[in-house]
Amino acid sequence: MYACTVAASLALLAAPAPASLILALDLPAMAQRADAVAVVEVTSARAAWDSAHQRILSTIEVAVVESWKGSPAPATRITIRQPGGTVGDVTMVVSGMPRFSLGERALVFLQGPAERATVVGMAQGKRAIHRDPAGSGRWLVDPPERAGASYVGASVAAPEQWARRPLDEVRAQVRDLVARARAR
Repeated sequence: MYACTVAASLALLAAPAPASLILALDLPAMAQRADAVAVVEVTSARAAWDSAHQRILSTIEVAVVESWKGSPAPATRITIRQPGGTVGDVTMVVSGMPRFSLGERALVFLQGPAERATVVGMAQGKRAIHRDPAGSGRWLVDPPERAGASYVGASVAAPEQWARRPLDEVRAQVRDLVARARAR
């Protein structure tokens, strides 16, 4: 009996744990911290070693479909840079970083200039957008992926952060948040 208990305890200790703790941000915090909020389509994603050949960096090119905050107009190209990716047979995973797929449509909250933007709040700053599977034709915004991270903080359970919602609702809410911030 004792051996079974020890073996079970060791198995639990050996289970992988998230390597990143991320401060949970609700939609108002995301909109406030972002220089740009836009619906984008991923046009390319590539990874390469840094100049010291010590870490892998991904470069994601996106085309703006709709701009809700900031200066990028539709059809503008934005380059997102972030750690992690695959080069040859080597993969560097950064828990909490969003993953982008070629052709994917997403809502992104970005900081920095268009030629080297970063995603606000790590995985929280990228939310996939899909057509409603029920056939209504409307677009739905998915909750952010956990991407192997754990979220901490008072806003962890913010319903607008974790629920799938119609794009029209999210657009109206973000534009309202941006307008109120400008009025201050």
